[in-house]
Amino acid sequence: MKNLTKITGMMLIISLVMSACSSTTSVTGSYKDPSFTAATEFKKIFVAGLTSNVPARQKIETSMAEAITSRGFAAVKSLDVFTPDFQSSSGSKSDLVLQKIRETGSDGILTVALVNKETESRYVPGSAYPVGAYPYYGTFGGYWGNFYGAGMYDPGYYTTDKTYYVETNLYDAKTEKIVWSAQSQTMNPSNIDDFLAGYKKALAKQLAKDGLITASSK
Repeated sequence: MKNLTKITGMMLIISLVMSACSSTTSVTGSYKDPSFTAATEFKKIFVAGLTSNVPARQKIETSMAEAITSRGFAAVKSLDVFTPDFQSSSGSKSDLVLQKIRETGSDGILTVALVNKETESRYVPGSAYPVGAYPYYGTFGGYWGNFYGAGMYDPGYYTTDKTYYVETNLYDAKTEKIVWSAQSQTMNPSNIDDFLAGYKKALAKQLAKDGLITASSK
């Protein structure tokens, strides 16, 4: 029974560690304007989370602004310039939007947008644990034939996978021209903070790969 308790405890610890692991984000494609040399051409970057979900937008813009300033750039969040209902009240007045962005002194515009979300259910087969791996002492028929000759078994179950597809674009605020773009996918983020942790790492890696920033020393 003592060994059985140890096995159960180990299984519980493994389960908790696995559930605590953050989601992973992978960049599926990117584009860079050949004439654009490096992100150092920009000094201040305007960050816009393109979503009507204000709490999510706040987290996205704050997180991205912190990442940008940590690289030595200045950053401006769209929520500090536009009220949450600005788009609905102003309509599609892009000229007004650009005017306000330029008034902040921003020379670059970074947008983050969820372009698709897929949900898929799948079956996870059960797992068998052999019972002969641990020695048992005493009598009662060798601990009743070492658990009656059967193994421990976790039954199979259905789980739902959620994949989020995000597009990140960097524009020149003066010309409105797109200078860099990346498409990424994140599977099963537990929350917005979990998503942002993996997303920022993947984005920084791609930016360095494309020659827009230097690779992090961390």
